[in-house]
Amino acid sequence: MNFGGFSLKKAAAAGMICSLGAAVAAPAGLKIPEPRRVIRYRDFDRLEIENLQRWVAAGHEVWCKDARLVAAEELKRMANDFLGDATELNPVDPLPAANDAKKATFEWTPLDGRGVYRVTVEQFSWLLPIAKDAQGLVWVPTVTEMDIEQ
Repeated sequence: MNFGGFSLKKAAAAGMICSLGAAVAAPAGLKIPEPRRVIRYRDFDRLEIENLQRWVAAGHEVWCKDARLVAAEELKRMANDFLGDATELNPVDPLPAANDAKKATFEWTPLDGRGVYRVTVEQFSWLLPIAKDAQGLVWVPTVTEMDIEQ
């Protein structure tokens, strides 16, 4: 096929030359930077979480019962350029059934691919007397991870 004087053969040859040039341009001893991993375990106040559970059980801030929404809110705090919403988060492991859920981890990668952000959220069974049932339990961010290219 010919596209304005430029054939597919020429295009393939040009692509091959460019890829060879890129391979030659990278010195053999060049080290590719390893991502830097930062893991933070959040300290939390049990009384504060119990008060949040009471607030949610009274009908306020019901989004706190959704693991993905809680992870998205935490991600907004740790990644300034995260302007999206919870639909942009990917579960790291398949989410367990709603009645078995105790912990969930979500991750997000910026469009430029410079790193990966992960947020782990958990539910605590000691909140059940306040929540009245497992579906009413709040999710709490407990661990944040950042793998950032240096």
